[in-house]
Amino acid sequence: MTFLWQTWRTGLLTRSLEQLFRLPAWAPGWPVLRPEALSQPVRQELGQLCPSTAFSEEEGEFRLDLAKCVLCGRCFRNYPQAVGELRTLEVAVTRREDLVQRVDLATGSLVEPTPPPPTRAELHLPTLAFRHVSAGNTGLDDTEVALAGNPFHDMSRFGFSVVASPRHADALLVTGPVSQNMREALVRTYGATPEPKGVVAVGNEAISGEVFAGSPEVAGGVDKVLPVDVYLPGSPARPASILHGLLLLSGQARQVLVGGVLWVGR
Repeated sequence: MTFLWQTWRTGLLTRSLEQLFRLPAWAPGWPVLRPEALSQPVRQELGQLCPSTAFSEEEGEFRLDLAKCVLCGRCFRNYPQAVGELRTLEVAVTRREDLVQRVDLATGSLVEPTPPPPTRAELHLPTLAFRHVSAGNTGLDDTEVALAGNPFHDMSRFGFSVVASPRHADALLVTGPVSQNMREALVRTYGATPEPKGVVAVGNEAISGEVFAGSPEVAGGVDKVLPVDVYLPGSPARPASILHGLLLLSGQARQVLVGGVLWVGR
């Protein structure tokens, strides 16, 4: 016990951001479409292979929604010529559409996105307090939020803390697709949070509804109920991704994904 305490005190457990944002070798990464190999048969097979309907084809585009991806790795393991792998946990974005890769089937190229908007300057504070709201999720993302404060990630070193009351919070960390049972509670919590206030949607359930999408018992995502400043994909969102989202909200990090792929202009 003494050794563990001394190890924590001397900072040997805490990981650098570079270490945290790098996926471990055993973990599947995020899929990345390769337009040149997306023939009609391949597109059809990818749609059938995906367990979470992350692939879709509409309006002359083939799309991959990372907010529906469960990172099973089936797509890039079975079709490496058509789907690559992105190995980073810096996946927080300020726009929902920046989690969707779009391939124009007429030109055979990725649709070029516009630069992402910055987070609000009034939230670029030296310290930020968060109120965590579990709005009807499976509980997986709640565990990851708690892990963001452990000695490995140590979000407090960046000025982040979780508080018990929304009246003491600068922003809300919301998990879950917002069940109808929790909708009013979430709205009231948001109303009790003083201005200026931010909202971070944590995990695919909070962004797209994921397995609950389409159910009349859920809103289908936090942005159906509240304005969202930062979207954090993942099934569940990993602690390092949550940390990146908090850094993005507070102006301490840049957005890496734009249009679902690495942004060359960062």
